[in-house]
Amino acid sequence: MPVLLGSPELRRNPEADPKDILFDEIRRSKPSLEALGIGFSMSRLTVRMKGGRPKKPPYFACCYNVGNLGDVNIVAFFYPLISDWDLMEKKSNEYRQRVRSGIREEMIHSVQVITVKSRYERSTELLSRFRDAETYYEYLLGKIVEELATNKEGQELVLTAAKLYYEDWTITSMEKLREMDKKLHGRDGYLISELIRQLVQIRIGELTSEEAKGTAWDKNRIFYVGRFGTTENLLKAMAGTLRQAAPKLVDLSPTLAESLVEIERTIQKIQLAQSKLLESPTLKDDLGHRERVRKVSYRRSNDVGEASRFALVG
Repeated sequence: MPVLLGSPELRRNPEADPKDILFDEIRRSKPSLEALGIGFSMSRLTVRMKGGRPKKPPYFACCYNVGNLGDVNIVAFFYPLISDWDLMEKKSNEYRQRVRSGIREEMIHSVQVITVKSRYERSTELLSRFRDAETYYEYLLGKIVEELATNKEGQELVLTAAKLYYEDWTITSMEKLREMDKKLHGRDGYLISELIRQLVQIRIGELTSEEAKGTAWDKNRIFYVGRFGTTENLLKAMAGTLRQAAPKLVDLSPTLAESLVEIERTIQKIQLAQSKLLESPTLKDDLGHRERVRKVSYRRSNDVGEASRFALVG
């Protein structure tokens, strides 16, 4: 499967500013986001309320309407993203990879939501069975859990994905996973949406978002790493287990297999359509001119707010 549009090889630039890298990656993701009908916005919140409690904002979040799953929008949280520059030891290549993986992660989540909404609205049978698209989405996630939990191997693979995503090595049973899902996301089965994302990243041939964190883990997280030596090596080994198990997971869950195919088909269609557009000489010239203007304008502006607005305007 081809990679998503706007994903050139990573460039090394030890003198790069993190804002340059962040806004550059946002610009490069825009063609795919716009083609998919996914919105994008920047937030400068330093605290986010969740479950009535103040929480540190995430790096990115996929947001959509409760009930009908409409108005899908990816929110980038500026301050957590910029603060990771120091965490990544100011290495531009590693920082770029982390930002890029984060954007891809939310793009895949967004496509999940869009495809479920589309399937629900096209089916008179589903419209009569489920109250709304979100109820149907939760049903699908629960069904995948049931299918994967039918044998021990499937359960262990789901728990590996959970440990990788939740950064919690104590999730050693399906019951503990259900408790974690409810505690952090208010419902059973949330982890399956992350498992789908991990598998799409693996099948595309990219690093999972967890792997892209690299050595940043070793400074702020304390895990028993045993023979792996570092947390980075441990995460890579766990992701490697997930990579090898991807075909098995698909075999165990027909519902998961169907979801993956539908998501990947949607991404491929957008990739093909965007590639054809970019083959047009007129469009190439226009895009090249716009990119040059953007770079000049951005360099002349020292105001972060102005830069973010510029990066998000087509």
